[in-house]
Amino acid sequence: MRNDIQKFWAQTRSELDKVSMDPFLEEVPLDGLLFEFRVKSVVNYRVAITSFEGRRIRAWFTLPAGQPPTGGWPSVMVLPGYPGVLALPLHLVHYGYATLSLYPRGQGESVREWEVEHDTRLTYHITDKEKYYYRGAYMDCVRGLDFLSQREEVDAHRIGVWGGSQGGGLTLATASLDERPKVAVSIVPWLCNFPIAAGITTVPYKELHDYLEAHPDRKEQVMATLEFFDTLNLAGNITCPTIVSTSIIDEVHPYRTVMPVFERIPALKSAVVYPDLEHGASSDFAGHALAWLDRYLR
Repeated sequence: MRNDIQKFWAQTRSELDKVSMDPFLEEVPLDGLLFEFRVKSVVNYRVAITSFEGRRIRAWFTLPAGQPPTGGWPSVMVLPGYPGVLALPLHLVHYGYATLSLYPRGQGESVREWEVEHDTRLTYHITDKEKYYYRGAYMDCVRGLDFLSQREEVDAHRIGVWGGSQGGGLTLATASLDERPKVAVSIVPWLCNFPIAAGITTVPYKELHDYLEAHPDRKEQVMATLEFFDTLNLAGNITCPTIVSTSIIDEVHPYRTVMPVFERIPALKSAVVYPDLEHGASSDFAGHALAWLDRYLR
């Protein structure tokens, strides 16, 4: 990682560490939402914690029913796509993982606490790295690791990160900025290779493309900001085993943006490249991902 980028994130982490997490948990039964056998197999909590700059964010903390094993459950933090929608990852809970379904600021459940006042999340304060949306969002993910690490039900030495699309990019960023994840699962990731992504006209990269079209005089400043958030420049710090999926025909988060990031990951890694899948997850990759969780978190 470039020295100035390293210093920026070290300072940002230092600021986060000064913020008390002040967690709030409320058990929320799943009765009526799922089949009875599933309801009886999990315990679910609504969570609110304080993150970077004092911003409150929300999450769901879902546990297998019963007593945790000695040392605590292995756990997985699951991160959402750009729309902020995130179904409870009950398939992971049923496999014996505690899960934290985290909503970064201004997304999903966390919209109840705050949302961006102007522009889009991708372009929010995009000319100022200190105020840019993803500075706080990346730290929200790190704060999620803080939460899991402090829970007595969880084994702090067996934490993974999992996400698709935006969540895939957040997964790579989190694994780059924090050494606690022991495995990372990144599905068709976003936030990759901004010099190439800036020319993409499919949603959501279109928001960046359109902003630069409307403000050509700001392009140099915008791209200078994005250097600090581009997983292309962060991936060299990833130390945990990482599995990534991408697709040749995906024009939402194209192969040409993802693979240069993958190639810079120095840790044990695997890329599963699909020739003919549109943007999204697949049952085939879910099998690969679960195998990685079991290998590195069990």
